Amino acid sequence: MNFEEAYQKLREGTATDEEAAFVARELENVRKISAILDNPAMFSPEIGQAEKETVQRARKAFNKKTLVRTIIIVLCSLLAIAAIVCAILFIPSNISASGKLKMTKEQAVEAAYSCLVEQVGAERANTFFVDYAYRHLRYTGSIFDAIYVYKIEFEDAFGSEYEIEVNGNSGYTVIRDIDLR
Repeated sequence: MNFEEAYQKLREGTATDEEAAFVARELENVRKISAILDNPAMFSPEIGQAEKETVQRARKAFNKKTLVRTIIIVLCSLLAIAAIVCAILFIPSNISASGKLKMTKEQAVEAAYSCLVEQVGAERANTFFVDYAYRHLRYTGSIFDAIYVYKIEFEDAFGSEYEIEVNGNSGYTVIRDIDLR
């Protein structure tokens, strides 16, 4: 009879009387062995050095497994807490910002390009290309009051760069960084 299967059946409440008695006997044997190993008299001079070393190795292995389990449990708990905190912080802000979003990425690029034309002129603006364009959250107060802001960078063949931000709600554009070469 397999102890693990019998124990599982006992936990599920489907074990026969014979399986329940088997599990009880095995657990009693484990208790007896634990009592012997925990007994300080176990390490009397009568016990040979080889037996001492075997017991010490078994204890070290047990302690190592226990430590690893503890570390894994702590790390999993921290990960779960971090996930909950992130959900509490970012879900309301994403919902808030999504509800206010009135511009697509393409519209934001067009608005930023218009700002660039206004800054450098139409002829010079035609030499620029979009290096990157992405949106990110910007908090305007609490986590329940957030907006999406598009950050668009234009670059020309000579390495000059204009970084322009576009408010996803109002369409307001502002030049954040200029790097002329």
